[in-house]
Amino acid sequence: MKIFLFDMDGVLLESHGYYLALQETVRLMAKALGCGDLTLSVDDIATFEAGGINNEWDEAAICTALLLEKAWKVDPNRVLPESNITPRAPSIKLKSAPDFNALAQQLSSLELIRLDPLERALQRFTEKDHFSKAQHRILYNLLEGARDPQRSLTHRIFQELILGSAEYAHSYGLPAMLECESYLLKHDVSNLSSAESARLRDWLSKPGHAAAVITSRPSCPPPGVFSTPEAELGAELVGLKDIPIVGWGGITWLARQRNADEQKYAKPCPVHALAAMRMALGEGQEIALQEAADLIEADQVSPAWQHLAGAQVYMFEDTPSGIKSLQDAHEILDSKGIYITTSYIGVARKPVKRKALLASSAQVFSSLTQALGQSI
Repeated sequence: MKIFLFDMDGVLLESHGYYLALQETVRLMAKALGCGDLTLSVDDIATFEAGGINNEWDEAAICTALLLEKAWKVDPNRVLPESNITPRAPSIKLKSAPDFNALAQQLSSLELIRLDPLERALQRFTEKDHFSKAQHRILYNLLEGARDPQRSLTHRIFQELILGSAEYAHSYGLPAMLECESYLLKHDVSNLSSAESARLRDWLSKPGHAAAVITSRPSCPPPGVFSTPEAELGAELVGLKDIPIVGWGGITWLARQRNADEQKYAKPCPVHALAAMRMALGEGQEIALQEAADLIEADQVSPAWQHLAGAQVYMFEDTPSGIKSLQDAHEILDSKGIYITTSYIGVARKPVKRKALLASSAQVFSSLTQALGQSI
C-alpha cells in the first residue's frame, strides 16, 4: 500500500490568497495605527513559515504587536482599534521601520522553537520590562486572542479577505467591513495542471494507492463545531475534491472532545499524520481523529491500526511541521509493532524553506510535478 499525504498551501497549490490577505491585514492595521503604508514581504512570510509559524491568524497578530512596539516609541498612548480599521489617531513617523524578518528569526531561535507560535510571541513581547501595564495588557490581549473571531480584529479582517465579505457575514454572523471578493477564489493557483490532476486521480483509482490532505486550513468539521470550508475550496481548485482532508475543522472538533487547545493536535503533533493515514484508507474523520489521539494519550491500540502494516507513506510538505508529524507517527507505530516505511518529500523554491526541509531529512524538489515524478 502506498499512501500520499499532501500539505495544501505551498504544495498542492500556491496560496497567493492567504499571503495577499495576510499582507493586506498587516497593511490595514499599520494604517489604522497611523504607521503608514507598511506590510511584510513574501520573504518575511517564508521566514516565519520556516520557523514553524505558518498560521496567518498568528502572523497577523504577531506583526501587529511589532507595529505597536514601534509606534509606542513615538506615541506611548497609541491603542488598537476595537471594531473597525478606520484610522482614529494622527499619522506618526516611526523612528525605525519594523523588521518582520528579524522578528521571525528571533521567534525561531533554539530556546523558543519548541513552543507554540503564540507562546513564543507572548514570551518575546510581554516579558519586556520597558512596556507599561496598559501596553502589556494590549499586547497580551492581541496575541492571546489571535485565533478568536469574537476578540481579534486581525482575525476578522483576515477572514473577511479570505472568504469575501458576503460569505464572511453569512458564515460568522458578523458585519462585513471591507466589501471585498474572496482572496482564495481570486488569487490561489493550482500547482497541478488539469492533465497532472487527472494522472494523479488515475493513479489513486488503482488498488493499493491512497491519499489524504493534511492541512492547517479551516475545513469541514464533524457536527457540533464551526469552521469554514477553505481546505475544500483548495482541493476543488486542484481537481482533488474527493480526497479526504484532515484540516483545522477536524482538529478543532477533537480538541473540543478532549477539552484541549486546538494546536495540541495539529502538525507537528503526530495525531495529525496518524489521522490522515487512517482517513486515506477510508476511515471516517471522527474515528480516525479519536483513535489517533487515543494511541498517543492513552496507549490504546485499536485493531484497525494493523491495516497500515507494511504501508509506504509519503509526506509532501513545504515546511518541517508535517514532516515532524509523520516522523513521530512512524516512531509511535514502530513501538507498537506496526511497521511502515516513510519518505519525506519537500517542495520548495525559496532557500530558507529548502534549508529547513533539508535539515528535517527531506528530499527537496522545486515543484510538486518533479516530486510526483519520483514517487508515482
